Amino acid sequence: NVGSPSVPLSQMERLAELDRLGLKPSKRVRGCNTVEECLAYYNELLAARDSLAYEIDGVVFKVDDGSDRYMLGETSKHPNWAIAFKFPPREEGTIVEDVVWQVGRTGVITPVAKLRPVNIGRVEVSSASLYNPDEIARLDIAIGDRVLVRRAGDVITKITSVLLKGKNRTPITTPKGCPCC
Repeated sequence: NVGSPSVPLSQMERLAELDRLGLKPSKRVRGCNTVEECLAYYNELLAARDSLAYEIDGVVFKVDDGSDRYMLGETSKHPNWAIAFKFPPREEGTIVEDVVWQVGRTGVITPVAKLRPVNIGRVEVSSASLYNPDEIARLDIAIGDRVLVRRAGDVITKITSVLLKGKNRTPITTPKGCPCC
């Protein structure tokens, strides 16, 4: 029961209690008292991101005091006493080597760029959805171009821009019929 004598109201006290019980919280948890301290902590973790033994995509700041949390309340989707500060997405440049057209289970035909494999945040990326012909036109992308690839949310690969148009670029053509038949 939250707030009962056995459950501390403070987040930091709860973490200390978990530690005492043998459930070890991250050693990187830190209390901050000002916006400046929060920003410094965010920047510290951002700088350490690639050296951690685990993946992180940002920092969550929480109000420590339980009675303040109660006063701030929550919506059906999230607490008003916590906020996530996401890190910028990881991006790398690579070459579009081909585009294949995939037919999904609902029959939608989607262009997928086959990329020269590139490591983005400890993950080897070799393909990215181009979504539809409008996205291909918007990016003005062709086979042979050097592109910037992002792992949106550190998960979904997306081509965000063309860095350099290839010397022997090949236009991407939309199939006239089903690419499978």
